[in-house]
Amino acid sequence: MSNSNKNYNRRAGTPSLIVGLSLAVIAAVIALIVSSQTNRNQEQKPVAQISSQNSSAVSTVSRAESSEDSKKEEETIKRSGLEIRYIDVGQGNSTLVLLPDGKNLLIDAGPKESSDKLVSYLKNEKIKKIDYLIATNADVNDIGGMSSVIENFDIGRVYAPNVENIINSYETEKNVAEVYKSFTNALSAKKLIKLDASSGTHIYFSLSLTVDIISPNDSAYSDLNNYSTAVLLKYGQQKFIFMSDAENYSEQEIIDNGIDVTSDVIMIGNHGSSAASGKSFIKAVAPKYAIISCGANNIEGYPHQETLKTLEQNETKVFRTDLNGTITLKSDGMNELRLTPEKQAAKENSTPINESSSSESSTDSSAESQTSGDESENSTESEASQEATEDSATSAI
Repeated sequence: MSNSNKNYNRRAGTPSLIVGLSLAVIAAVIALIVSSQTNRNQEQKPVAQISSQNSSAVSTVSRAESSEDSKKEEETIKRSGLEIRYIDVGQGNSTLVLLPDGKNLLIDAGPKESSDKLVSYLKNEKIKKIDYLIATNADVNDIGGMSSVIENFDIGRVYAPNVENIINSYETEKNVAEVYKSFTNALSAKKLIKLDASSGTHIYFSLSLTVDIISPNDSAYSDLNNYSTAVLLKYGQQKFIFMSDAENYSEQEIIDNGIDVTSDVIMIGNHGSSAASGKSFIKAVAPKYAIISCGANNIEGYPHQETLKTLEQNETKVFRTDLNGTITLKSDGMNELRLTPEKQAAKENSTPINESSSSESSTDSSAESQTSGDESENSTESEASQEATEDSATSAI
């Protein structure tokens, strides 16, 4: 072959080679792009699946949390206001305070012989836990049922005055030391710690709801009753005072300490004994209503006529557990109080007392009917034994 032909063939083959190489490069690029897109799709697909799984998991968790919240909501019943139940436990004290947030406070547990009745009452109210428990004194009439309450319910905080070192020297004939020991043993069995319940102790529930303990103010008294824990509960603009078994000496200490004790409702000290509820103290409290917790036809003759007269002079309307049974109070923390007795005393108007700024006149009329019924009933029951009971009032519990 001539050189010219060789040169021609060489020139002719060059474009073919270039075209072939170009096509190969293009094919490779296309293949690379397709492969890259496929990989990207494969990578995105698990992400989408994971995202879907996460969404399902979040949804499941949300449903679980919602169910748990609903369960808690069922267990903790919110209330529109404050409720106080002055429970009829016979000759003794026991008060259940139902707080707006669904929790509760139990002040005292009555005598031992009423413990089954008290436990049944609390269970009927769907109480499973006593969030705050206050034992105000070592008297058998007030803490006799404590061990039963502690055994039958979960217990939160426990408050009581420090009387361990002195109870053996007081009223051993009434088994005070034995009953108090039963109380502390029940606490120990559940590994519960007793917090101090003496003057200055403050229990904070919320900005609008607090408890202040205003007695005892000393560590040495000649009368065991004056070691009693007096409780001042404040709810919004309304106040409620519970005097336990505190007597005149303790009342005077409270006044001397400059404590503002003005209250809408007072639970009278020592079941209506004339050794408590002195005129100066009742004047300082200026209560609209008084609750006296005592047993029917009790041997001490409580409430004493002197106490009832002091309350009458103060224009305080009286409710009594021996005549009215358990008394329910409802408060909105502002201007409304509703007191409903379990039963009506003789000659008493059956309409519950409902006090508010818009119904003051009807409230007073209904409340006066209550007082009239109480005084009429009491005069027939107590006048014959008044002289004897007044002689023993100072030492009686």
